[in-house]
Amino acid sequence: MSSDSYADRKVPHVGTYRRELPVSIQRLYENAIDWEHLPFLHRSSFARIECHDAGAWGFRARVWPHPYKENRGIVIELRLEPELRRWITTTLDGPGKGTEVWTHAFSISENATLVVVDFFVPGVEQGRRGELARFYTKLYSRLYDEDVRMMSERQLQLDLLDKQMHKKRASIVLGPLAEVRARVPFTLDCNGRTYRIVEHHGKLVAYATLCPHMLGSLAESEVCDGIVECPWHGYRYDILTGRCVSGAKLRLPAAPQVRIDEAANALVEFIPEP
Repeated sequence: MSSDSYADRKVPHVGTYRRELPVSIQRLYENAIDWEHLPFLHRSSFARIECHDAGAWGFRARVWPHPYKENRGIVIELRLEPELRRWITTTLDGPGKGTEVWTHAFSISENATLVVVDFFVPGVEQGRRGELARFYTKLYSRLYDEDVRMMSERQLQLDLLDKQMHKKRASIVLGPLAEVRARVPFTLDCNGRTYRIVEHHGKLVAYATLCPHMLGSLAESEVCDGIVECPWHGYRYDILTGRCVSGAKLRLPAAPQVRIDEAANALVEFIPEP
């Protein structure tokens, strides 16, 4: 997409959505080109995505809206232009071909950004522009509600990781074994990190609740057959080994072992990271 002004576009402008978001412009740039999260974080809007090309420039992909129907798939291209503080999403094929969404981002402070989103729809009659403006405003309001939660959590985890570099490791006594087993599953905060304690095949297991992909929280994800899935992008991990079993070369942060001592207490002992 060229860097010409959207005011010069021949595609009819149907509306504008403005919103101040409590996140940095850098988190917004990350979020814009993150195609993987669409059918997971936005599962009420997107059913499936197949990426054709992606990079720091943006991505090109076929996307199916929710509910899924094969013939409803569209090809979109998002191009990020940080030097112009914007990204442009264009529908290249399928229903709505030629539609463009121009998003400009203006940094207000370190963790606050104003976004101005303009919607352009080809071939739309004057009388329908208000209807389409309401549709897109409602859609983008919902999408940003969901995105803000992810971006804010990621920023929080990045800040915590920065502070953890100088913390010392420690062990925690959880209590009598019977009481601990009655509590599982539960989360444990220690040394600035959060771990989930579960019982798997009769043994107490602890695993880190931070997805190494984009720092999504696994704390509320259900463990099925020893596998936990990230709600942001669907990356799946073996809680015993930490290995990603969905194809990515990722691994959960080193997790503590749960040791049962002679007094029948459960003691969490941290394993030093390699």
